[in-house]
Amino acid sequence: MHRRIERARKQTVAMNFPVRLLPLAVLLFILPFPQTVALRLLALAIGLVPSAWTWHKAGFPKIPARTVLLLWSGCALLSLATAVDPAYSLGEIKNEIGYAMAAFLSFLTLTRTREDAALLIVSLILGNLALTAFGLWDTYSAGKTAWVNGRAGGSGTYSTYLLALLPVLLWSGTVLEHKRRWNLISGLIVLQLLVAVVVEQRTFWLVFALQALIALYLLRARGFITIPASRARAIGIAAIIVSALAVTGAALKRQSLGWEQDPRLATWTGVAAQILDQPLTGKGFGIETMKKAYPELLSKEYTAVWHAHNLFLNYGMSMGVPGMVAILGLFFALLRQFWLLGRSDDRIIAMAGICGVLLVVGVVARNLTNDFFQRDLALLFWAIAGMFFGYAQHALTKPMGLRPAQT
Repeated sequence: MHRRIERARKQTVAMNFPVRLLPLAVLLFILPFPQTVALRLLALAIGLVPSAWTWHKAGFPKIPARTVLLLWSGCALLSLATAVDPAYSLGEIKNEIGYAMAAFLSFLTLTRTREDAALLIVSLILGNLALTAFGLWDTYSAGKTAWVNGRAGGSGTYSTYLLALLPVLLWSGTVLEHKRRWNLISGLIVLQLLVAVVVEQRTFWLVFALQALIALYLLRARGFITIPASRARAIGIAAIIVSALAVTGAALKRQSLGWEQDPRLATWTGVAAQILDQPLTGKGFGIETMKKAYPELLSKEYTAVWHAHNLFLNYGMSMGVPGMVAILGLFFALLRQFWLLGRSDDRIIAMAGICGVLLVVGVVARNLTNDFFQRDLALLFWAIAGMFFGYAQHALTKPMGLRPAQT
């Protein structure tokens, strides 16, 4: 009887969950591809329909870091009062906060079971494989060794995408039920690192080394891997050495400027001075605020430096010190929530928490030397965060699935 009930449950899940999750699965597949804005928004809008139906039937989900999210949104709206271009800033708030929160709530609401999470992960992996194929084809068919702006986007956006993808691949090892899943996941991670070599982004390897060291510590502390401390140290040192070699190789191949010659340093000094001059107000929400409000800070020689190339400095330029505090507090609150999830008795929830920590650390560290927390990459971050939190909320009867960790 028990087997019959379980078989019926699996058949019901197999028939129902792809329908409500299909728009979100499509969104994850196409999200990293350039020139898919209209399709992304259509998928997101359709995905809100089953989310709204779920809210009607089962109530609104518990939103992690709700207070800080409201503070973040409030600071953005208040920046309209002193915005140099209010219409532009309002449009950016709609894009970077409105759409982002729609994605976060949809994934938080609809990622309810292991099967849900598996479908979304597979969609993300398939999209990554297609994107990788396009990127490598465009690169080598053009006869260049550096990543070019093509169907897979630029080197900066792609490397940032990889840093968000790697935690999901790690989580998939506990979510997917295929008996050879770890062989598959290991192969996919190795593939991403090989592609990262082709992409030639120095910052990627620095952030990856940080993610790898934190992952090693947390996986060992939470009992996912059992290796001696000496071996863990050796692995950590190896990760640092490999990353250092990759950074050096990328700099030599691309003939990059040294850190002391980087034009961003002069820009950071000028931006910091403007923020300190008016610490309580900014010039309006949006990454183009520096270009609009302070054109004298733009580099004539390096035209790519048209914004501060630092997420927190861009927020300071847009909303003053309160905006910087708001975004820093938001990341800290999410990090704390994920850290608590990592202490769960349930291995899938605990791994979701660990991978959430890696996601936040990776995104924050990557955006210290640029600002890719925009459009598709911001949607990807919030979609993945919603997926982690959504599964955790629905996996156990207690809110957030938190119980004291066993020792």
